[in-house]
Amino acid sequence: MEQSSAMRARLLAIYDDVERRTRATGEAHAWWPCRRGCDTCCRRLADVPRLVRAEWDLLEEGLAAVEPEVRAAILARVAALDAAERAGQLPRHVTCPMLDEREGACLVYAHRPGACRTYGFYVERELGLHCELVTAAVENTAASVAPVVWGNQQGVDYALARLAETAEAPLPLTAWLRSSSSSSCESPSPEPLEPRPVPSSPSSEI
Repeated sequence: MEQSSAMRARLLAIYDDVERRTRATGEAHAWWPCRRGCDTCCRRLADVPRLVRAEWDLLEEGLAAVEPEVRAAILARVAALDAAERAGQLPRHVTCPMLDEREGACLVYAHRPGACRTYGFYVERELGLHCELVTAAVENTAASVAPVVWGNQQGVDYALARLAETAEAPLPLTAWLRSSSSSSCESPSPEPLEPRPVPSSPSSEI
C-alpha cells in the first residue's frame, strides 16, 4: 500500500507539471484550439489508448465513479475494441471509448491518462504524434504571436515508465481491462522497456 501511495503521488506530480504547462500555453495563446468541445484527437487515435499501471489504477477509480449505465457503455466499447484488436481489424482511426460523443468531452476527465493530458501541447513530430489542428493554428498565427514553448513528450514518457520500481512499457487499455476482469493483481502481458534517454537540459523538463 505504501509503495502504491508513493507511486500515486509521483503520478499526480507529473500530471500537475503537465497541467501547469498546458494551462500556461492556453493562457498565452487564446487561439489555441484545445478546448472543451474539441474532440478531434479523441476521435482519431492511432491505436488503443496505452497506459502504465499507476495510470490504470487512477483510471479504474474514474470508471468506478461514473453512473452504472455510463460505465457499462464504456466497457462495451472497450470490449468491441478488444475484439477488433485481436482480429487485426482496428479501424485506421480509433475513437476513445471514454469519449462522450454528443458533448465532445471525456467521461472520466479528472482520471484520464497522461497521453490525453499532453496531446496537442507536447510533440513527437518524428513519430507523427502531433495535432494537425494545433500545427495549422500555430503556422497561421506565427508571425503575430510569441513563440510556442512545446512540452517534452519524451520526458513525460520516461517519467511515467519509471513510476514503478522496474521500468514498464505502457499497455493497451484493452489488456488492463482484461486483467481487471480476471481479478489479476499482475500487470497483463508484461513487456520489458528500454525508455528513450531523457534529453539533456534544458529540454529535459516535461
